Amino acid sequence: MISVSIWRKTLVRLGACEDGLALFDAIAAQQPDGRRDRICIARWTPLHGVWAWMTCAGFARWAEQHGIVPSADLRGADLSDADLRYADLTDANLRDADLSGADLSDANLRGADLRYANLSDADLRGADLTGADLSRADLTDAYRGPSQPIPGWRTLASGYMERDCGVEWADWLKETP
Repeated sequence: MISVSIWRKTLVRLGACEDGLALFDAIAAQQPDGRRDRICIARWTPLHGVWAWMTCAGFARWAEQHGIVPSADLRGADLSDADLRYADLTDANLRDADLSGADLSDANLRGADLRYANLSDADLRGADLTGADLSRADLTDAYRGPSQPIPGWRTLASGYMERDCGVEWADWLKETP
């Protein structure tokens, strides 16, 4: 179990952005102990990390880089049917995550680890998947629309994804001793 305490004075000393400080103030005002100078999270979960990235991605990335909060580790997270439109999930660890039916339209997934992730029925229109690792990901019936193609998959005229069997076969041959 991870416990996190965030002090406003630490954020100020390290140069947090105005949006980050405003978010801190809004959360601190809701603390049950009435303190406004710190936020205590007794049990940090992956959901806290997702919420931070969805609320203020720039501040979340900054807070992770400065060791204020743990890095978002969404390995195996159940994000099925989640509304992640415009989410900044750059370099996120989403290995084995269930993103089936999720709306990831216009999301930033640059460099994300999506190995073995379930993206079936996901909406990937406009999602930036540059450098994302989609090895063994399930993109069955994922909707890509007119967006850039994803290696190993082809976009049908309907906009839905279909595995490119020629690429899958070539990958299988590479792995065979």
